[in-house]
Parts: sequence; C-alpha cells; structure tokens
Amino acid sequence: MITIPLKLKARLTAGIAALTLGFTAASQAEPVMTLITINTQDAAGYAKWAKSSTPIIAKANGAMAMGLCSPMAGAEVMGDHFLWSFWDSQKSAWAADNTNPAVVKEIAKNKVARTVREWDNWRIVRAAATTSEKGYFWNLIVKTDNVGSYLGALDNLLIALKDHGHDLTLQVFIADTGRRTGQVMVSLSSPDAAALGAAMDDRTQDWFSAVLKDLEGTREYQHGWAMQCESYYTAAAQ
Repeated sequence: MITIPLKLKARLTAGIAALTLGFTAASQAEPVMTLITINTQDAAGYAKWAKSSTPIIAKANGAMAMGLCSPMAGAEVMGDHFLWSFWDSQKSAWAADNTNPAVVKEIAKNKVARTVREWDNWRIVRAAATTSEKGYFWNLIVKTDNVGSYLGALDNLLIALKDHGHDLTLQVFIADTGRRTGQVMVSLSSPDAAALGAAMDDRTQDWFSAVLKDLEGTREYQHGWAMQCESYYTAAAQ
C-alpha cells in the first residue's frame, strides 16, 4: 500500500529480481506485505496509537517497515483502515509471533474501539522506491488468468506515464490468503495528490488508450480505492 522506502528497496531487490513472471524461483526470498483491515470510528485515535506502537511491534517481529493507510474514497465499509507490514521474505513473515510479549504489550495500549475485519498476506511482485514517508495511492484489485502478460502491460504503462511527465511509482501484490487469494492489487502512487490526479486525467489521452489496449481482456476489476498512506517505521532508517 505504502511505497517501499528507498533504503529498504535496496534490501529487497535481489529477491524481487530473482522472481520470474511465472513465479518459478521458489528458492529465492519473496518479499511479503501483511495487511490487516481494521474498522474504527476513531481514525485519529487509532493512527496516534499506530504511530507510537508500530515501531516497537515491527522491531519485535523483525518487520522491515510498518504503517497505516486510510481510504479517501472507495472504502468497502466506512471506517476501514489498513495496518500494513513489509517483510523481506516469506520466512520472516511466517515467523512473526503476535504472542510475543513486546507485541502483546503494545496492542494492550490501544484503547480505541475497533474490529479486525481481515488479516492477509500479499506477495510483493513489483516494488517501488521512494524517499517519502507519506503518499497518495490509487489501488485496484483485479482478477487475471495471465499474470505474466498483465505485469508486462503494467510495466509498459509505467514507462508511458513517465515518458509523458508523470513521475509515479508502481507496486504490484498478489494475495496468498483470504477472499482475494490469487487476485492482483496494483498500486499507483505519488507524494503529491494533484500529481496522481493529473496522471488519471490523462486517461482521456490517445497515448494512454493505446497502452491500455494491451490490458484488454486480461483483467476484471474487483475493487478500487483512493488512499492516503504513511510509514511509521522503516528498519533501514534506524
């Protein structure tokens, strides 16, 4: 959801570069995002807790980064927010222990009324570097029968966007668990909300339509969000 910080991305590059479009490099480390969907009517209170406690939780469990995303539009349920963690490998993600005393202690500090709606793992198949701790995101979840072709078309779209002056970042995730298992989440982002909006304006341009032709018939939209995200902890920055 939030873009991978620049220093963190350097530590993930080897694992991501080793993955083929068919995901056959099973022996390589595979970066992972854990995504917890929580619902609360006290967004400010939850964010305050997260900003204070997620660095401790992340360090205790060996996460590479941790933060929070909140929908600006497109929330499936009003009051939804997304607490995310990045891991450098499936091994690290699976080894995380939420009964760790340090983690339990920090969770106990959270007095905000909330409901955990979903808790899922997403493999990171496209990473993006940034020096920004905050950003604006357009996230789409799609179904596709040809992941390799779809990823190639997305790569071409990012090149076209940059060629036309839109300096956006692109991330792609595939769900390993939950109701979205096997579905693809595409995330376009910028530290500047207006810059992201300007790129979306250009969907009316001929060059954009030409690139999107490569995506015709390769995916089915499931859901979309406009979000604001913030990183509260990055291991490489410590």
